[in-house]
Amino acid sequence: MSEQNKSLPENRKETAVTTRRIKPQETKSDKFIKFAKRFFAQFGTAIMAVSVVAYVFLQLMLNVSVNLDRETATYVNITDREELSAFLFRDEYLIPQGAEGTDCFLAEDGEKVRLGQNIVVTYSDENDVKIQKRISEIDNRIDILERSSLTTGASTTDITLIDGKINELILSIARQVDENDLDKVLREKEELLILMNRRQALTHSDDYKKELQELKAERESLNNQLSGANYTLQSPKSGYFYSTVDGYESSFTLDVLENLTGEEFEKLSESTPDKSLISQSSGKIVMSSTWYIAVAVNKRTAESFKEGRDYAITFQYSNNTVLNMTLERKINRTDKNSTVLVLSTKIMPEGFDYSRCQTVELPTTVHEGIRVNNNAIRMQDGEIGVYVVVGSKVVFKKTTVIYNYGSYAVCAIPKNPAYPNRRDIAYSSQTELSLHDSVIISGDDLFDGKRLK
Repeated sequence: MSEQNKSLPENRKETAVTTRRIKPQETKSDKFIKFAKRFFAQFGTAIMAVSVVAYVFLQLMLNVSVNLDRETATYVNITDREELSAFLFRDEYLIPQGAEGTDCFLAEDGEKVRLGQNIVVTYSDENDVKIQKRISEIDNRIDILERSSLTTGASTTDITLIDGKINELILSIARQVDENDLDKVLREKEELLILMNRRQALTHSDDYKKELQELKAERESLNNQLSGANYTLQSPKSGYFYSTVDGYESSFTLDVLENLTGEEFEKLSESTPDKSLISQSSGKIVMSSTWYIAVAVNKRTAESFKEGRDYAITFQYSNNTVLNMTLERKINRTDKNSTVLVLSTKIMPEGFDYSRCQTVELPTTVHEGIRVNNNAIRMQDGEIGVYVVVGSKVVFKKTTVIYNYGSYAVCAIPKNPAYPNRRDIAYSSQTELSLHDSVIISGDDLFDGKRLK
């Protein structure tokens, strides 16, 4: 039994050794499959890595921050103007001279006067003219101060009410200046002065009594110094007084204008002043605020002018004052390529030059559209347009250039397809240049659809 027990471990050991030596045999096919798996796993990883790098690079290129020079597309209205000679017509009545001597005018040029109002005093002594001018200044100052007095009404002592009226007048005067209604500006200027005087009297406890007393005393003293004989003229008619007589009053009448022909228009430039009218008159009364000009233009230009419409006329002799004038009628010529335009206005600016023949500027062609820098105009796929920034993208929008001036272009306003016959400046098109678009003036590598960071 002991022999059996000794032999058992030997058998077990031998069996264990035999078991460790048994290994599965790999075939060539198994090796190839393992190699293929490792190769394609590594290749796929490399492809994915390259794709990620390429995608990141592309996004960086598309989203790179670009420095762009931009301008906002704005509305513009450009008018071509032509310099022309204009002849001026007014309804005028001459004031006959009453006596020999030096005239002293009691009314300002352009002042509206009534029938029978004292307008001219003729003095035999020239020194009396200077005295009378000072008396007129004093009278005007006294009138303003008396109207500024706090005793003219209880409501005028309310400083809040006065301040409100002053503000209203300042705004009103600004509007009248914009509208070239200078006659109303002068009237409101005096009213504004009176209100400001009242305010000063309230804040400084001064009602101008002392100044009024001094002015009245000076006036009385000056009146006592008037020693020469004088002759006073009253206004023969109601209207607007002017002291200057140019001698053309009988040549440029409304009757002449009413019967004016193209041939007679050319003869107006040959008119000469009547010196007897100048020497025998002490001023004139313009019967109406309406006055006229007549200008000759070529027939093609005349076609754009419509009767009844207003046109902005620039008067070079009056510091380029611009007045809106209404086209009354056209006088066509059959023998020449010209048309005479007759325009009118009721505006009578202070200090205006009413020379019979003077140079004016007439609007001929109006260019209306969207203002764009010429550097922004580009060509893409055979179409003219501009690059604009929409959100974070560059977008190409088509446009049509209708006019160039300086370094800018006037481009057409896009039409709203919903209302093709309506002029809609505010319409914003997705494909055409529109008002308020952010237009790119300069930039590198621009293309439609480019993204901006």
